[in-house]
Amino acid sequence: MPVFGWVEDIENIYENLIENAKKESLEDIERLKASLEKDMEKKIHNNQEIINSALKTLSKDVNEKSLRFGESISKLCSKIEKNYYENKEELMNLIFEKLGFDF
Repeated sequence: MPVFGWVEDIENIYENLIENAKKESLEDIERLKASLEKDMEKKIHNNQEIINSALKTLSKDVNEKSLRFGESISKLCSKIEKNYYENKEELMNLIFEKLGFDF
């Protein structure tokens, strides 16, 4: 019967349309996924560059401050040594006095 033939044709067309729609949707999903992955890679790369730049700046600041601290410590040590040698005699006399050797 011709009516059943049409129904089968309609069913075949319907199934083909569904399969084509699935394929197109899957292709769209894959393209979107690839695009999102590229965007994520760019963002990760940009974030890494920002982090590297911040670490570089921080490292530079720490090194500069460490050098200044070292210079300050060196100056203080020199000043302490100078004061010690300038006051060495008085310090020895004071120590001897405290120990009771001041005769």
